[in-house]
Amino acid sequence: MGERRRPNVILLVIDTLREDHAGGLEALRDLGFVKYENAIAPSPWTLPSHVSMVTGLYPSQHGVHEAYGVYAGTMMELSRQRMSKLDRGIIGELMKEGYSAYVISANPLISAAYGFGGVTEGLVADGLCRRHKECRDYERLITTLSRREGYLGAALELVRDGEVRLLLSGLRMLTRSRLRRLAGRLGLHDPTMEKGSLAILDFLRGRTFTEPFLMLINIMEAHGPYTVKDMNGQLTLRAFLEAVFFNRLDEEVVNLNRQNYPRHAAYATRRALEIIHALKGYLDRSLVIVTSDHGELLGDGGVHHGYFLKDGLLRVPLWVRWPSWARPVKQEGAFVSLAQVPSIVRAAIDGEASSLGSDVVLAESFGPEYRPERFYREGELPREAIKRAFSHRVRVYTRRGSATYNVDSDDFEEVSGDVQELTKVVRDVASGLAH
Repeated sequence: MGERRRPNVILLVIDTLREDHAGGLEALRDLGFVKYENAIAPSPWTLPSHVSMVTGLYPSQHGVHEAYGVYAGTMMELSRQRMSKLDRGIIGELMKEGYSAYVISANPLISAAYGFGGVTEGLVADGLCRRHKECRDYERLITTLSRREGYLGAALELVRDGEVRLLLSGLRMLTRSRLRRLAGRLGLHDPTMEKGSLAILDFLRGRTFTEPFLMLINIMEAHGPYTVKDMNGQLTLRAFLEAVFFNRLDEEVVNLNRQNYPRHAAYATRRALEIIHALKGYLDRSLVIVTSDHGELLGDGGVHHGYFLKDGLLRVPLWVRWPSWARPVKQEGAFVSLAQVPSIVRAAIDGEASSLGSDVVLAESFGPEYRPERFYREGELPREAIKRAFSHRVRVYTRRGSATYNVDSDDFEEVSGDVQELTKVVRDVASGLAH
């Protein structure tokens, strides 16, 4: 028997892309991709969903999720510890098998700081960077700024250390940022569109990768902000917390995001296609998965992402291109959880003729991923609202319908379909997660 061929593995995540706004990905069919239906994200926000994609575990199983007092900005240590304990899932597994590994992300949550390190090469891209080398400079500048108070102190340190080139690079990026914002206010330029994929494309086009490799790419063009009025994201964040704690929708924010999200989603899919074309020389020797970590609510049950367990957040696109020597795996289950990504990878590497999908999949939430104290003083939030928000909730999808269940209060928040059947299935699923 000949030696088993080992495909490259490319996982391209289009952050915040709703399935019903992913029509631009239909062009992937011409490149040999297969679309899988009813893909469900395991979490309504980035970090738990990505950890599920690389470990094959749901959030309650891998432990990288929000809770009262545990928020996106304070989860670095928790995420690093959990990811280390799990050997970074399929990333560590394939590296032990001789794969090179690259994590190329425009989302800082998907970086070494949160446990996606120890790879052959990593890159955190930013919308300020046009070239990937500028992103390296940006990371070093942020480190210098964290040690010094303000720009002047950082500049003096760089001059003292002989880092004049780095200082000039920083000044260029700062000037570019100010000019973009000014042009945005004048209506001459939209600074909300570009969020790092230019630098990612520059990184991909400028090198040859050692095969076999695993490559995790995250692009942010479908992520907010969606309008110059909300450049710092505070309008949407405040509206999100109002919806979580008071069940109130800020119609102005909803309308702004609803009007602007479609063009950002379309732009993101175009950039995703450019990335696939940049990797075209590897496609026949690769398993390529294109998906999203979650969607975005546009008034359909909430706003923004995180906390809510609604279709607009959980239904995501899923396209797969199998290596040229492999027969595409058929979908047999009604749904595909993104927690099945490691199984898809193993099927391609091991040559297993496994089926894809499940008749029962789920998503989990443990509360909002943002600190409420950013907007509310002590005592402003009703205790019951806090207790309700920071509880373990599960949305279960089955052939008979779907239901959202509060595990902590043993309460069904929403049921659509066969109530009796769903009640039994959901409680069984919740019981299984607890063990």
